[in-house]
Amino acid sequence: MDLGSIGMEKGLLYETIVTTVNADHTPNAAPIGVICKNDKEVVIYLHHGSKTVRNIKRNHSFIVNILKDPMVFVESTLGNLSNNYFEQYLNEFYIKNTDAFFIADVKSLKDVEKKDNFGVSVTTVLKADVSTIIKKKENVEPLNRAIYGIIEGLVYLTRMEMVSGDMEKLYRHRMIEISRIVNKVGGVEHKKAMKKISEAFSRYDE
Repeated sequence: MDLGSIGMEKGLLYETIVTTVNADHTPNAAPIGVICKNDKEVVIYLHHGSKTVRNIKRNHSFIVNILKDPMVFVESTLGNLSNNYFEQYLNEFYIKNTDAFFIADVKSLKDVEKKDNFGVSVTTVLKADVSTIIKKKENVEPLNRAIYGIIEGLVYLTRMEMVSGDMEKLYRHRMIEISRIVNKVGGVEHKKAMKKISEAFSRYDE
């Protein structure tokens, strides 16, 4: 199987849970955006110095979990998941109720320094080859934020005639941010849809 078999398309960024192995051989989980480079390769941008980065630099492999469980995303963001969320696979760990998961082996890893208005930060850019794909459910649909942005944009568009003042300003501000996200993480069709929404929204500028 390749990444297309679990619904991942070239060039799109998907919201996933990445699981790694700590130095004491316990599991670690973190919500991470994963870019599908091609059928067998992914790219990830990680916060330098995080536990996930340290584990990947030490072990040179990790698991990407495709799932939609909201509590897994919340709990892995606020702290580490309890051990009963995990199942072991070879020397790795995956999330028990995941729809699918794959093992990724690090091909290259580079720390990149970036300066912006907030100061200097370091991002770890990682490229990895997919070695094993396991489908736990028949229909797998990885999360891409673009489609949700489009739906949200349509909600604001259909309500523009009902709002004014501060609420209208808020809608305009949110539409700018939605457009930014869709154009960052979406594919050609997502961007085409967002362009159409923005054009319709611009009618209210008159």
